[in-house]
Formats: sequence, structure tokens, C-alpha cells
Amino acid sequence: MSIEKILIIDDEVIMRNFLVEALKRKGFEAIAAENGVKALQLIKEQSFDLIITDMKMPGITGLEVLKSAKEISPRILVIVMTAFGTIENAVEAMQSGAFHYLIKPFSLESLMATIEKANQHLMLVEENTYLREQVVSNPNMRPVIAESPAMKQILQDVQQVAKSNANVFINGETGTGKEVIAHLIHYNSPRVNQPFIKVNCAAVPESLVESEFFGHEKGAFTGAANKRLGRFELADKGSLLLDEITEIPLALQAKLLRVTQEQEFERIGGSKAIKVNVRLISTSNRDIREAIANKVLREDLYYRLNVVPINLPPLRERQEDILPLAESFIERTCLGNHLERKALSSDAKKKLLFYRWPGNVRELANIIERAIVMDRGKVIQGDHLYL
Repeated sequence: MSIEKILIIDDEVIMRNFLVEALKRKGFEAIAAENGVKALQLIKEQSFDLIITDMKMPGITGLEVLKSAKEISPRILVIVMTAFGTIENAVEAMQSGAFHYLIKPFSLESLMATIEKANQHLMLVEENTYLREQVVSNPNMRPVIAESPAMKQILQDVQQVAKSNANVFINGETGTGKEVIAHLIHYNSPRVNQPFIKVNCAAVPESLVESEFFGHEKGAFTGAANKRLGRFELADKGSLLLDEITEIPLALQAKLLRVTQEQEFERIGGSKAIKVNVRLISTSNRDIREAIANKVLREDLYYRLNVVPINLPPLRERQEDILPLAESFIERTCLGNHLERKALSSDAKKKLLFYRWPGNVRELANIIERAIVMDRGKVIQGDHLYL
């Protein structure tokens, strides 16, 4: 996210007009208010990224505007302008939540430098907020188990494709580890230090899918009390994981196609085109040809997303990985529950190897965890595995 819309509050018409014109020339949308009453009315009606307000004004002061604005929109950033002789007011404003202050007279360069600091702060806050909501672990911290030839080849392919900016489509049954592979691609790519954003397409209500992807402006629809950034904007310069892409409503897929082609979009209720640089990693557990034939997935969108395909085999077809995966889950579960490391009996190993694993790796992890938690012995026996 970047600062786009700025509210200027100053009772001096010359100063007010100068700031509005200067900011417009720099590409910002700048709106002016001649007093605090007008300013608070605008803040209630519209969404602003930044407020620049004079401190000393008749009626409602800049400090009162600051406090009221923070109550209306806690995330809004406020820069206060004050004369040299009233610098103590600036200190009070900072204590009340102002981002920064400028002492009059100030140069346009110092104003732009302060706005740039505010912009960097805003981007960091937005990214951290998202990461608190969706904690994503780095799979490089935990090696992927790959003893089977199929998985060894997939990991080689991942290392190769990660170096590029190509879109990747990962297909496989539920529980095969599609998200793990997506993480590996991002964390082994040149985008590793940029955002890795995930959206579970199957979990988003149909009425909110468009807002989830592209964000919305304040007042764009009932309940849109504030401007909201979509996943594409949050993922700018990084990677966006579209988990279970085939669950996106067909009507929205046309808009998604446009973003993949042009790397730009508009927020709901907005008219400004927002440019992004996003690498798309998509996953699906469906038969893709069947999904296209049944009009569940647009064929033209699929070809845009499927530049590099990765097909994950089910666990029953990679038998060499079953026991190493089980041992890994045992170690992790015992460590997480502060238990002594348990072992697998020969009977338990046979049972694991001959089971068909309809739930794949995820089912194996759950079976192992249940056996460890429910049994106090040091060895996991075959009858401890609820298969």
C-alpha cells in the first residue's frame, strides 16, 4: 500500500492552496478543509491515508482534530504543522498519536521527505497486520521428506522454477502438500524478502471474494466502513498463493484473468488503476480437464496460471516416503508435547505401509499425533494406529 489520498487542514487560504497544488503535482489526491469542523465531516464521510493539519486554528484546534480522527479511524496517519514558537504543541500532538510534525515555514522537500516516511510506516503496518492474521511458517526451517523418485524430481523442479518469475500451478489430491511446495517456491526465489500472501479461495464467502482479492474503498458497499487492501496489493513485489483456485466463482475469474495479463486492477468503488508485480502460485485438488469441461474453471485463465505445472502424487504412490514421514511426525509431535521420543513397532510400520491413505500426508500426520497423545507407551504398536 502507498499513500494516495491526503487531507489538508489549514485556516490560511494561501498555505492551504499551496499544499494542495504541490501534492497534486506529486501525484496525490489532495482535499482541503478550512477548519476542524469541515475536516471531521470529511473524515467521517471519506477514507484518507494521511492528514496534514495546522495546530492553531479558530474553533476546533489541530490537536482536537488529531484526537477525533484517531477515534474515527485509528490507523490514519497525522502530520501536524506548527509555528516555531509553539513547538510544545507539537510534542503534545506526538504524545496524542501524531506521526510527525513540521515547523513552519518548511520546504516542499522536507514535506515530501516526511510523507515518504509516513508511506513506509503505513506499508509496514499493513504488512504486519496481515501477517498477524495469517501466520505463515517458512518451510526452509523444516526439510521436505523426499525418498521416492517422484518427490525427488519434484524438489529438483521446484529449485529450478523458483529462480524464475513464472506462474506455477500445483495440482494434487487434498493433503498431498501443495501448500508446502508453494512455500518452497517462494522461499527459494529472488522474492524471498518480499511478501508471501495466501488466500484460501474455498473459505472466502462468494459475496466477499472480489473485495478479498482487490480490496475496496470506504463506502463502496454496505459495511465498508474503511478502505481495505486486497491480497494482490498486499502481495506486490512478492508471491500470491491462490489456494484451491477452482473454487473462485466463474464471474470473478474474468477479472482475475485481466490482472494476470495486465498486472493492474481497481479496488471496488475506486477508479484508479493500481499496478502490481505479483507472482501467482495456484493450487487445486480437482481434475483440471473436468473442471474446464464443466465450466468450473475458465480455460484461458488456466493457461495464464499454468505456465509451469507441478503434479503432486498421492501418498499411496510414493511408498518410500511413508515411514520417513511418520518418523518426522513422531519427532515433531513428541517435541511439541514435551514427550520422550517414541518408536514404531514392526507391526505398526507394516500397517502404515499397507494402508491406502485417502487423506494423504495430512492424514498420516493426524494418525501419528493421535497415537502419541493417546498412548503412554514408548513404542507405537499397530493397534495404536486408528486406520
